Amino acid sequence: MQFAEPEALYLWLLLPLLLVFYRWSATRKARAIERLGEAALIDRLSLRTSQRRERTKLVLFASGLFFLILALARPQWGRGEQEFFANGVDVFLILDTSFSMDATDVAPSRMERARYIASQLMDRLQGNRIGVIAFSGTAFVQCPLTLDYGAARIFLDTVATGIVPDPGTNIEQALEAARRGFVARNSRYKVVILLTDGEQQQGGDAAAIGDKAREDGIVIHTVGVGTPGGEPIPVRDDKGEVTDYVRGDDGQPVLSRLDERMLGTLSLTTGGEYVRVSERDTEIETLSTRILEMEGEELSSQLFTRYQERFYWPLGIAVLLLVADAFVGREKRAIVGEAS
Repeated sequence: MQFAEPEALYLWLLLPLLLVFYRWSATRKARAIERLGEAALIDRLSLRTSQRRERTKLVLFASGLFFLILALARPQWGRGEQEFFANGVDVFLILDTSFSMDATDVAPSRMERARYIASQLMDRLQGNRIGVIAFSGTAFVQCPLTLDYGAARIFLDTVATGIVPDPGTNIEQALEAARRGFVARNSRYKVVILLTDGEQQQGGDAAAIGDKAREDGIVIHTVGVGTPGGEPIPVRDDKGEVTDYVRGDDGQPVLSRLDERMLGTLSLTTGGEYVRVSERDTEIETLSTRILEMEGEELSSQLFTRYQERFYWPLGIAVLLLVADAFVGREKRAIVGEAS
């Protein structure tokens, strides 16, 4: 068994405080009654509290809180294997993590926008195997091809500028990583979605890279993240504040521009499509439609299911205990005309 929210268990520390408060409240109530007059007379003329019922209510209420906190911690148990089947294609989402992706000509930044588009595509491409690759000067497979979209999304969320230690932008290395990833799965239907500003600083020219990808049966769709006019690349401190901009040898800020010509050539050579980011997310709809229209193959992936949520058991017990507490009375009325 494990807990999805183990921090909630610290609330159990409040239960001893509840018992202390109950004891303090009972003592204060007894002293108040003593100040009103003779205890025997007051007890005869008023509602009398059953000590046994008081203790019963306290036990029910405290136990209800115990199980309610246990439910908040979300206990999970029960794990097995399940095989999923789907018909689709293999898709690698390749994200540029070079520092030029920190430019803000696309709000909130090129990197944030690329990650958002990749996340939206992941939602729309259900039924296809998805993988994630991060690249700059070199590339590595962040998440291999999988039908487990939850796991793929976790890896996608970790993609950020600077995550790849080698600086620069080498699209050829990124596509080589994808080619190796496809071969490992023996894929017949191979699609790459490349999200970048296209400022390649290393590797071959676009036409040569595209020809090689086409020979390997890879269709490349490119997403231009940026603007042709360009934007300086910010330098940020540990708090995320802009302290300066990347400067060239002349001391002037370097403008990072979107290279639409290179990206267009790359996609056209492989039979893919080039799209540029837009405020209305039309690029997401365009690419998802193109991929979903492809006639894929039968895919199968054997996955371990996650621990099953069992919070409803302690939650049900907590509700029963709290309802029982509400129905148990605290007091009983003295009988009028009781023998004197």
